[in-house]
Amino acid sequence: MASVVAATGVAARLSTPVSGVAATGQATSCSSRSSFITGRRIAAVAGLPCVERVARLTVEAKQGNASVSSLEESVSRAFSTLTKSSVARNAAIVATNVLLALPALAEEKGKIFDFNLTLPIIVIEFLSLMVALDTIWFKPVAEVMDKRDEEIRNKLLGVRDNSGEIKKLQQEAEAIIKAARAETTAALNQTKKETAAALEVKLQESKARIEAELAESLENLEEQKEETLRGLDKQVQALSEEIIRKKSKLSTILARPAILVKYVKAK
Repeated sequence: MASVVAATGVAARLSTPVSGVAATGQATSCSSRSSFITGRRIAAVAGLPCVERVARLTVEAKQGNASVSSLEESVSRAFSTLTKSSVARNAAIVATNVLLALPALAEEKGKIFDFNLTLPIIVIEFLSLMVALDTIWFKPVAEVMDKRDEEIRNKLLGVRDNSGEIKKLQQEAEAIIKAARAETTAALNQTKKETAAALEVKLQESKARIEAELAESLENLEEQKEETLRGLDKQVQALSEEIIRKKSKLSTILARPAILVKYVKAK
């Protein structure tokens, strides 16, 4: 019923023929007495078919030609129409501003408020709006924020509680790394020792083989030396025998001059 009365007040003030006030005078009154709406917004809302229908039914209800039930039905249909699309929703917001500006649109001159049912209706509508916003918007948002805050706190507490476990795991990791380093160092030293021993064995084998080959080469050289010396002895003996033979022959020739002359002539 409050919405019906509010719509009635709006329609009565938006309908120029009913109120008997000129459009320019109404725009001037709106611009001078209200900071929420402008003359253009009022004109836009007044031009909507649903608002015109409510205004017309309001006039008929004042004249006794229409019932209150038909007026309530028209108001409900108008509000449902205003909330279907974005444009209509904006128009509904403008209409709400109009409802909030009802005290400033009083018909009597020189009064700040029109002390009738408009003021308690506005208070009731404002409280209803606050309750609706608290139920639809503020409580769900507050619940989501509280839930998120609780989750963040639990995570922070979990991280703080895990600090001891993290330190223990870090110590275990350091111990494992230290043991791995010691094992690697021991394995490296063992590998060095084994490599040095293997190299020493190979060195001894190579040394023995080289010494054996050297001894064999020396023996071969000695044998070749002896064979060479034996061959030289034979050649020296043959040369000595030939020299002795030639010497004896020469002595014989020298002993006989006639043979020497014959030998020289023969040469």
